[in-house]
Amino acid sequence: MSTELETGEGSAEQALGLLIADGAAAAALARQRRDDATLPGPERALAQAVLLLVALREGSDADVALEQAATDAALRAWSPAPRAADLQAHAHALFLRRQGRAAESVVVLEPLHRRAGDRPAVDACLTAAAMGVGVSMAGDDTAALEHFYQALALARRSGNRSLLVNALNNLGSTQADLFNLDDAAPMLRECLEQALQLGSRRQVIYAAGNQVQCLCQMGQPAQALAVARQHLMGAARADDPPALRRHEEVARALLDNGLVDEAETWLASDAGVDPMSNEMGTARAWLQARLLLARGRTTEALALCAGHLQQQHHGGQGTAAADQLNLLRLAASAARQLGAHAQAYDLLQQAFVKHEQLLGRAARSRQLSLQITHRLRQAEWERDTAQQLAARLEALNSSLQAQVAENLRLQQQLRAQALEDPLTGLHNRRHLMEAGAALLSLLRRRREPLAVALVDLDHFKHVNDEHGHEAGDQVLCGFAEVARRHTRAEDLACRYGGEEFVLLLPGARAEQAAARLDALRARFLEQAFSDAEGRAFRCSFSAGVAVSDDSAEGLPALLARADAALYAAKEAGRNRVLLAALPAG
Repeated sequence: MSTELETGEGSAEQALGLLIADGAAAAALARQRRDDATLPGPERALAQAVLLLVALREGSDADVALEQAATDAALRAWSPAPRAADLQAHAHALFLRRQGRAAESVVVLEPLHRRAGDRPAVDACLTAAAMGVGVSMAGDDTAALEHFYQALALARRSGNRSLLVNALNNLGSTQADLFNLDDAAPMLRECLEQALQLGSRRQVIYAAGNQVQCLCQMGQPAQALAVARQHLMGAARADDPPALRRHEEVARALLDNGLVDEAETWLASDAGVDPMSNEMGTARAWLQARLLLARGRTTEALALCAGHLQQQHHGGQGTAAADQLNLLRLAASAARQLGAHAQAYDLLQQAFVKHEQLLGRAARSRQLSLQITHRLRQAEWERDTAQQLAARLEALNSSLQAQVAENLRLQQQLRAQALEDPLTGLHNRRHLMEAGAALLSLLRRRREPLAVALVDLDHFKHVNDEHGHEAGDQVLCGFAEVARRHTRAEDLACRYGGEEFVLLLPGARAEQAAARLDALRARFLEQAFSDAEGRAFRCSFSAGVAVSDDSAEGLPALLARADAALYAAKEAGRNRVLLAALPAG
């Protein structure tokens, strides 16, 4: 990027503006201004304060100590220098955060933040952003959003694109951590666009890393990998600080695209720990466990997940809730594969609770974001005349009420869209009816059949009565695992209710579907279960299969025919698969 230093011009003010985009250029320009004896004392003191901030962001503890001593001397020699003194206080807060003392850093920053209206926009923006990071590390997401929105408003007012990129990055990544992807995605997209226009390598890396994470969370792995390959792979240098080594984000994009070997290479290096931000331990543990699972090392994967979850339970470092959810789901999958069905069920229950919490946090975050945005706009509008203010406030209140009502509707919708059965991990009945109808319509347009199999576990009430409900849950999870392992990627397996399951087999004709169900029945029958007393037992299932024809028969009618065939299978002695009769007419 082109800097004021390269053109032979610049000031301590400009060095401060360069702080985030290019620390080396900021330090060189600040050092030049500090050593210029023709400049007034306050300007030179400000330049020295910038050097202290650079050391805190990028240097060692020894570098920080040297610059701190030099700043103290500069303030004594070149008093009065109130702006430099404010920046020194800001630097002290960053030092406390660097030591993991986030709450103390916020206490130091609060007096500076209260004077935001009287300070230069650049300084006030840096303080608001630091406040946001500090309260976020202390676990106050609501206050973090407030401060990051303030930092964004100050950055736009300052006209400093580097500050704007940083503000968008902080706010977008926080929204993503809160699962508010609707607001996070456009912010992170603008952030990367602005960083590319700015030409700051480090800010492009930060922006791209957060966008990759967001795209992966949104279920867009191909787009995430494209961003990672273009902007992250090969971008970091050996002398870069830990925060620029975005190995976790790259590895996640690779794993989400099934590129296991390449992902393993990226995770082979030591994790880069950034002392100025939250930890990445849980995300890295989840990625390493995914690698182990992909390599068939299921026991090791479960142990890694369990160990990290235990660490979090006993007060480990703060972790994004989305990372905790990923770890719980992966641990449950590993436990199921190992036959630890009770453990898998417990982990899935925890994951379900965490998922519900995330949906609630996302909805609250959207509502809070609307409130903060409107509040900031209101503060600007208060400079207008009383008549203009009254009219705009009326429109604002009306808009806010509509937005809150819409947000409540979205929250209810999000809760209603929990489409996964918490015990088995299969899709539930709601998803079956929505996705199944769409699949049937698609196949009918393609003139391809859809086989619908209704499965009922034989004598399941006897299993619960004889062996206990925990053993019954093992059987349900056991069938779900067999269905997952021995169906195609395009097939759909759902828990229909109780001990009933439905399998949708696109493209399968009657004989093919019956054969596949019979093979599934044989595999399930091979599974051995045991109850709390150690008694072993097996379970079978009966199934009825109906296949769509050229008529306009809908999914409910297909299920009804499959149910009739299932009834016939039970009447014939159970443990068998029967085909449904063709529809009348």
